[in-house]
Amino acid sequence: MAMAETSRRRNGATATVKFPSRRQSDSPNQDRTIGDSISIEGFDFISSLPDAILHLILSSIPTKSAIRTSVLSKRWRHVWCETPSLSIDSHRVVARSINKTLASFSAPKIASFHLRTSLVNRIQPVDSWIEFAISHDAEKLSLEFRDTRVRDYSFPDFFYTNSTVKQLLVDSGSVVMIPRCTVSWTSLKNLSLSYCKLSDESLVKILSGCPCLESLELLYCDEFRCLDLSQSPRLRRLEMDRSDWFLGPTEIVAPHIHSLRLRHSRLPCRLVDVSSLVEANLNIY
Repeated sequence: MAMAETSRRRNGATATVKFPSRRQSDSPNQDRTIGDSISIEGFDFISSLPDAILHLILSSIPTKSAIRTSVLSKRWRHVWCETPSLSIDSHRVVARSINKTLASFSAPKIASFHLRTSLVNRIQPVDSWIEFAISHDAEKLSLEFRDTRVRDYSFPDFFYTNSTVKQLLVDSGSVVMIPRCTVSWTSLKNLSLSYCKLSDESLVKILSGCPCLESLELLYCDEFRCLDLSQSPRLRRLEMDRSDWFLGPTEIVAPHIHSLRLRHSRLPCRLVDVSSLVEANLNIY
């Protein structure tokens, strides 16, 4: 026989929680069934949560999974559409499906937009997806292109004119970061570039458009030799990974940084000015 305990809520509603009792004949080693778990009758706690909480929950899972919640009930049908974070992995998804997902999105602003895709036969759709994120004032933008069959992909000009992005991550061996226009990332605080091709001139151009930059990661980036951060007065953290294949800079001028992390490199690198340095982690071999 199950024992029941009834509790009254502030709004007058009650919920009954059943605690099944063990019969004397039950073996202590007997496997429990689903019926042995605690059940709550007549009250859907998750669906009763405010939209803001549900959006927070759905923001923590891939968008593909969030969309599946729309079949749970009428209450859930459009919840995912207003979730302010989108995480799209389209390696095995046709571009048409991604376009449909973005067309259903109804939130006025995107807090976080993560795109992981191939560039093969998708350069035009990828450009439009990035434009979608920027037009919705995405504050956190993460772009991963891992397909090596496409070489020398360049971002469209509108990518470099974005006053709302605060955190930007680009991870791709196909991307050439050579802006043809003036860079205007006036709110950007954290910039992480991995496996990107950079020239000395393009890096100067990028840094000049980031007056609020506080953290810079250059992971296995190539084709630039001098890293001059003297014109980035707010920059406090610099992290770099180098290798025999991705040489990176041979000279660093960073008078404002407090933290430096240089890893995986036996190549010469001269620290010209790190006069404000407080912490250094050098993994050089």
